[in-house]
Amino acid sequence: MSDGGRRWGRRLTRLLLVAIGLYVLARVTDSLWYWAYRPSDFQDANWSGHWRTAKYGGLSGRLLVRLPDPLPEGQDFKAEALVYYPVYSVWKTGQFVRMEFTGHFSPDEPASAGKSTNEIPGGGKLKFKGIIGKQVVNYAALIGDGRRVVTGGYLSQSPDDFGTFWVERD
Repeated sequence: MSDGGRRWGRRLTRLLLVAIGLYVLARVTDSLWYWAYRPSDFQDANWSGHWRTAKYGGLSGRLLVRLPDPLPEGQDFKAEALVYYPVYSVWKTGQFVRMEFTGHFSPDEPASAGKSTNEIPGGGKLKFKGIIGKQVVNYAALIGDGRRVVTGGYLSQSPDDFGTFWVERD
């Protein structure tokens, strides 16, 4: 290999190491920020997890959720969540956004809206709707066996967005 080829190889190696270092630094900084600035009045959240947008380049963040325990069956209930945007996000950088929801838990409903009669063993279907300012967010989710894991999707208006989320009981 020529001297020019070796130089480019070393430059690319250094560039790769710098990129990896910046990524690790951003993740560590974000974790420290999250734990240092997590609102104290939300320390009793009984569910936590993550969200990921499908529209804006895969931006993701964390969730802290307060759900009633046990979940009321077949009736509306109130829930609260803190949506955390990472420090490396270009939208609401390092912020916790509080959201209040109206939820509805339907145990043992079919897993699809079609003609399927497949039941969700031990779980059910959750729906949430939250409004914060002009933003309206609708969530639909399935709760797994043992009612310890919730996974689903969301659709937001103003700003328009959609994506996925999951939370686990703490």
